Amino acid sequence: MDRLLIGTGLLLTSLMCVACQTTPTPPPNVGQTGGRMDPTHGARSELGYPGLRAQDLVTATDQMAMDIASRLDITNRNDPPRIFIGEIENQTSQPTQNYQVFLNRLRSVLMSSGARNGLEMRRERDFVETQRSREFGNQDPAKAAGTYQSDNEYVLTCIVQDLPTPYTNYFLLEYQLVQLVDFAESGPNLGAGAIVWSNFYEVKYQ
Repeated sequence: MDRLLIGTGLLLTSLMCVACQTTPTPPPNVGQTGGRMDPTHGARSELGYPGLRAQDLVTATDQMAMDIASRLDITNRNDPPRIFIGEIENQTSQPTQNYQVFLNRLRSVLMSSGARNGLEMRRERDFVETQRSREFGNQDPAKAAGTYQSDNEYVLTCIVQDLPTPYTNYFLLEYQLVQLVDFAESGPNLGAGAIVWSNFYEVKYQ
């Protein structure tokens, strides 16, 4: 009986070892393919998704940057207009979607191209005051956040809208450069509230 138990135990141990050797190692958790792809192309996981995608982001912001940089009535290398990026205006049927990337990428493209000499891009006052307060606090009144006075003259914004139907989705992105002050010291001067530049990008899915 003892020999039988010992033999059975050895057999089970051998089978377990064989199972350990033949069980495949699970693949790493890296998504469908684990590889990167060109942002201007769609992924398999996006197939059938009727919304704004990475290729729309790249195409739209590249087109807008090229257009505004070519507008000599907007850009001025000797006296560039002072501009900050506003908040995206989401007027789509999904108001909780955050499309701010469509403005932030445009700013990055403008600042990384030759157009930066004709446009002075700045951060908004709330951001500047918060960072100055974190850095200087009230230790030095000359550097306190309360002493900061914004001299931005224009805001670059974008309105996102859609026109959904049961079978198609249409998206419109209208970019605007809006004057904030009555008498701008640099750049175009059409009065406060005037849209001094505008262009749009549109896409439709079915």
